[in-house]
Amino acid sequence: MPTKAELEAQVDQNSQEIRRLQRALRQAHIDLPKVDRKPLDNPTPHWIPQVETALNRAEAEWNRVVIEPDARIDDYIRTRDGLGWSWSEQYKKNGQFAWCGAFAAYAWSSVRFDIRQKIFPSCYRFYSRWGKTQRCIDPHMMLPGDIVIISTVNGASWGDHITVATSAPSSDGTFDTIEGNARGMLGNGNTGEGVIKLTRPMERVMYVYRILEEDLA
Repeated sequence: MPTKAELEAQVDQNSQEIRRLQRALRQAHIDLPKVDRKPLDNPTPHWIPQVETALNRAEAEWNRVVIEPDARIDDYIRTRDGLGWSWSEQYKKNGQFAWCGAFAAYAWSSVRFDIRQKIFPSCYRFYSRWGKTQRCIDPHMMLPGDIVIISTVNGASWGDHITVATSAPSSDGTFDTIEGNARGMLGNGNTGEGVIKLTRPMERVMYVYRILEEDLA
C-alpha cells in the first residue's frame, strides 16, 4: 500500500499535468484551420551560427537557476528579448501564463521579433503557421537548437509544451532539452519547476520545427 508521502507526490505530479493542460487549452486557437501533420521533405540545412547562440542563451538561463515564480520569467514574456507581450500582466504567480514558448523565444532572440511575438507563444501557433513549411521536419532528424513540441498528456493534436532540443535522438529513443515552465533538473542540481534540463522520450514528440535563415533578424 502506498505511503502518505508517495500519495502526496503522485497528487502533486498529477496537479502539474492538469495545470499544464489547462494553460495549453486556454492559449489554443481552435478556430484556425487544421494543417497536414506530415513533415515536408528536404528540410533546411541545420547549421547556422545562431544555433549556438540560442543554445548558449538557454544554458545561461538554466545556470541562473530560474525557479517558479522567479521575476526573470516576466522578461521572457513581456520584453522584446522574448515574446514582447508588453500588454500581458506582470508575471507573479505560478500558472499565470504558459511561458514555455516565451523561454524558447528568449533563447532564440536572433529570430525576427514579429515571429517570436506571433508564433512562439503557443503550440497551436507553430502548428498553424509552420506545419506546412520546410521548418517542420521529421522528428528523427532532430538536432540541437530545434524547437520540439511534445505532448505531456493526452491533449491537443498540435501538442501542449514547447522545448528547445540540446541533442539529437539517442539510440535508446530519448533526447535532451532545455525548457521553461516544466519540472526537471534546475541549474543548482535540484529538482524543481522553472527553467530545467530534461531527457524526454521520442514517443512524446509531436512536431519538430527548424529555424530558417529567412526567420532571422
